[in-house]
Amino acid sequence: MIIINRVFFLIFLLFILPSCTTIEVAANLGKKVIPLIDKEKKTKSSPVYKVGTPYVIDGRTYYPKKNLNYDKTGVASWYGPKFHGKLTANGEIFDQYKMTAAHKTLPIPSLVQVTNLKNGKSILVRINDRGPFVNDRIIDLSSKAADVLSLKNSGTGLVRVKLMRSESILLEKLAKRGQFPEVDELKKMVNPPIKKPSNINVKILNINENNINNKQDKKKYAILKKIKTFEINEKKFKIWIQIAAFKNMKSAKILKTKFKSLEKININKAFVNGNLFYRVRVGPFKKIEEADKIFNFLIQEGMEGTKIVID
Repeated sequence: MIIINRVFFLIFLLFILPSCTTIEVAANLGKKVIPLIDKEKKTKSSPVYKVGTPYVIDGRTYYPKKNLNYDKTGVASWYGPKFHGKLTANGEIFDQYKMTAAHKTLPIPSLVQVTNLKNGKSILVRINDRGPFVNDRIIDLSSKAADVLSLKNSGTGLVRVKLMRSESILLEKLAKRGQFPEVDELKKMVNPPIKKPSNINVKILNINENNINNKQDKKKYAILKKIKTFEINEKKFKIWIQIAAFKNMKSAKILKTKFKSLEKININKAFVNGNLFYRVRVGPFKKIEEADKIFNFLIQEGMEGTKIVID
């Protein structure tokens, strides 16, 4: 109603004011009226369950598919402010403060566990968008998810992404009914709250050498004292650029010769499902930025199958 009144007032001024003044006033009022109209244009959410068909981004083809055994390591990135409030690939409204993420091929929605390989932190995020499409990143986390994993400041990080099978199947069923629960809501569905007894009487005993009376307990305490706690050393992960993998050494050598200018290029053997492959790789690299440079060079050279691998 306010907008309508202002529009009528604007028209009224066009008729009663002199031409020069009319233009100036109309321009000033227009700046105020148009933003009011824009504010009323809200993004509408119409989410759907989506797997999708093959699509091409920057010359690379991606093949969305249902993969309940998905479990990969790679580089994660994050996105937030520029996309906040905009529609995702399946018609939801992106909220950078929710535990969500974008993935290039997994069904939308799906639930995945993302583990930061550097600090061991692990979270559950709901896939509700497509991406990322930069430097072979395997997942694009929301601002909130990146914060929890301590990846936000660095911008990227080495992660393991594992699809949660039963939860993803449940998300698919719910989505086909028009329901799209967030991670917290889904947890309650999968693990309903347990009713706790109203009265709990717990007696805590402070066991030490002085208050152990019988011989049997003394022996148990002596054994417990001998148990050592070992500190788990942080595992060092290596970053590789894999150009291609062949079933014969000859093809691998030809490719290696083609890119002999790359200092760290090598061929290594690997058995995959009982089959021997010769992998042409560059690396290892200590920093993601170093790997990105080689990755972009190889893509520009037409090696579209190039990917970043974490071992």
